Amino acid sequence: MKLEPKRILWPTDLSALSLRGGRVAVGMCQTFAAELHVLHVVPPPLSPDVSVIVPAEVPMAFSEPEMLEASQNALDQLISQHLGDCEHIVRKVVFGNPWPTICKYAEENDVDLIVTTTHGRTGLSHVLIGSTAERIVQHAPCAVLTIKQDAKDFVRE
Repeated sequence: MKLEPKRILWPTDLSALSLRGGRVAVGMCQTFAAELHVLHVVPPPLSPDVSVIVPAEVPMAFSEPEMLEASQNALDQLISQHLGDCEHIVRKVVFGNPWPTICKYAEENDVDLIVTTTHGRTGLSHVLIGSTAERIVQHAPCAVLTIKQDAKDFVRE
């Protein structure tokens, strides 16, 4: 049996926790000579539930193009600082709800593996906040590797 992933997707929210998944994704891309897809999903500024709470007169700090540009700049900086030695990187920033957007991207781009991180919340915080990683696992069109926040780090420089 031989593993041959051609495309590995690392969805990132640009956090330090997410970067742990990025290190694993880069390591796997280097091991398998795979193409790395880095996806940052910018969630809608206000969901319908939140918009009921926030008064209409509260100004939005950014327009959509400004948010996308700022997110693209942050993603580019993260990649150049932490993933500089990875040869084949496809980068994308899009608006959307994270888990369905990630799954759709994986399907449309024929991704073989998604590497994502999870806080590993349980109990009430899990019920209230939910888990993007859990939804990705449930709905992804490919294999998903999840890296827990407190998992042993096996990536070596």
